[in-house]
This record gives sequence, C-alpha cells and structure tokens, in this order.
Amino acid sequence: MKNKKYMIPLFFLLFLSLIASVRASEDKPIIVCTTEVLGSLVREYVGEEAIVVVLVNPSLCPADFDMKPSDLYAVREAVILFKQDIPGEFWLPGLLEASGNVNLTQVAVPGVYNTPEGAKRYIEGVGGNLTEALGVDLSGKKAEMLGEVDTVQDWMTSQAQEYGVSSVKVICMMWQKAFVESAGFQVVATYNPPETLSAGDISGLVETGESEGVALIVDNMQVDVEFGKGIATQVGAEHVVLTNFPGAVPGTGSLAEMFRYNADQLYKGVDRWRYTASLRAEKESLENRVSVYQVTTALAAVVAGVEAVLLIRRRRL
Repeated sequence: MKNKKYMIPLFFLLFLSLIASVRASEDKPIIVCTTEVLGSLVREYVGEEAIVVVLVNPSLCPADFDMKPSDLYAVREAVILFKQDIPGEFWLPGLLEASGNVNLTQVAVPGVYNTPEGAKRYIEGVGGNLTEALGVDLSGKKAEMLGEVDTVQDWMTSQAQEYGVSSVKVICMMWQKAFVESAGFQVVATYNPPETLSAGDISGLVETGESEGVALIVDNMQVDVEFGKGIATQVGAEHVVLTNFPGAVPGTGSLAEMFRYNADQLYKGVDRWRYTASLRAEKESLENRVSVYQVTTALAAVVAGVEAVLLIRRRRL
C-alpha cells in the first residue's frame, strides 16, 4: 500500500497546474471579472492579449458564488478587476481582502446591462477603462461591438412590430423586466426570487394573470426555471425561461447574442400562446355547437312527443 503522506489531493494538483500555466504567461496581464457580463466584453476586447478570469459561472446567480483557491490566486495576481456593484457581489470585499493585492485597480460598471442601450453603456465603460489600464487603442473593436448591439436592436424592433407584441401582457421575474420591455412587451407584474415569495404573493400573481389576460410568464434561468410554469398553467399563459448572463446557453457568448436568444424565446412564446388560444377558442366553439345540438335535439324530441300524444287523442275521438 502506498504511504498516504505522499498522496496529493486532486484539487491541489489542479491548482498547481493553474499557477504554472499563469506563470508561463507572465507577459500577459491577468484581468478578473466578477460576472460573465463583464468577462464576455473584456474577452472580446483583449482576445489572447490577456488572461481573463471570470469568478461567477454564468449559469449561477452571483449570490451563489463559492470561492475557489484559483480565484484567490487570480485576484492576487490581477492588474485590474471589473465588478458590477450588485447586491449579489456581497462576497467580493472579503475576497479582495484575502488576496492582499493592494495594487489592484478596481473598476465598477454598474447599472442595467440586459437591454441594448444598457449594453452599449457597458461596452463604452469597459473599453475606456481597458484602454487606460493597458495603454492600447480599442476604438475599432468598440465600434464593432456597438454595431453588433445596434443590429440586434433593429432586429428586435422589427420582430416586435411583426408579432404585434405591444399589447401582449407579461409577468416576469423582476431581473428580466428591463429586457422584456425593451423587446416591446407590456409587463403588468414582476416577482422576486421564488424563495422570498409568500402564499399571498403567489395568489396575487395568479389573480393578475387571469384578470389581465397575461400571455407569457417569464422566469430567470439563474434563479429558477420551474416557478413560472405553475403560474402559467393556472392562468393559461406560456412559460418562457431567459438567461441573465451570456454564456449560460450555447450560442450566447456575447451580450448581442444573448439578446437575440432571449428575444427569440419571447416571440416564439407568443406564437405558442396564440396557437393555444386559437385551439381553446375552437374547442369552445365546438362545445357550444354540441350544446346547441343537444338542446335542439331535446326540444325536437319534446315536440315529437307532444305531436304523438295529440295524434293519439284525435284517433280516439
């Protein structure tokens, strides 16, 4: 049997491997981003010219971040850190303190990012700070990224008009409200993370959905993908799940690609809702016809019975 004192945990080997790979690229600066929103932008800007480390997996809510040794090392060696200054980053001060990196440049890029206009502000903010920190001209890349967002924004406007969604009512997770409205929909109610909702809150959502004739219930992938399904079933709406971070779904590596994916989910949801609504209307129409036929048949039977009685009486007379 091998002596256990010579056995090194797998995670430690991986950690050493990471350090070796980083040190092998000492000519490249390390840039740390708290979320993939920022990471995707930095990666587009710098390409292979820097090592970009994103702390929070895009499939997770930032509040669920669980620090790894490699995260601590990356922050300690980084030259710049981009953060969003959102409540979910409550763990960041502790990580920064533990890293001991007193020379780290911290850049906050706060505000709404999951709308085309918000994304353009993020592109401007990240690009400007990278130019200052790295001393490189990124104007060409910035123009290209802004153009991609403009293209998807024009597409969303065209789709919204084609689908006629300005009168389509939606209930959505609050973190998706800005995007859903930017896609042309009418948001009539929002909800907080499901674990914070009371029975009264849920009942209120159902009542609003029924009274407003809501078409879509929209969940946020990084928070919950099932909660809205129950509400949708009760109110006769379609359930749609959107992502709040690029990279969580294949083909959504940039903000522009994420917008196109999310908007497509919404517009397809409208198609399903309208198709289902037409089936319901057809079913009701058939049920009404059957009811009329049954009533007519019953009346005809009554009339035939009365006529039969009258005929019998006449013959007796």
